[in-house]
Amino acid sequence: MRLRNVEFRCCQIDKKYELVKWQKCNEKDSCYVIAFFDKTNEGYDMRTVGDGFFDDHDAWIVGKHAIAFLKDTLEEEEEED
Repeated sequence: MRLRNVEFRCCQIDKKYELVKWQKCNEKDSCYVIAFFDKTNEGYDMRTVGDGFFDDHDAWIVGKHAIAFLKDTLEEEEEED
């Protein structure tokens, strides 16, 4: 899920969910993580990195939808068990 330059995705390296912010750098697209989502016994905890999450209104919007998605995903996993 993406809104302008903020994206919620599953990291290919460690299979964890994260929020990243995209930017142009020397004519190339690059991104950096502004929040991680850690799965716990009770759901998902969000850890922010620096002020990137708090300084960007789009990050708040994407983060809100990401948390709702993760909550729904967790509920579906519990129903399957």
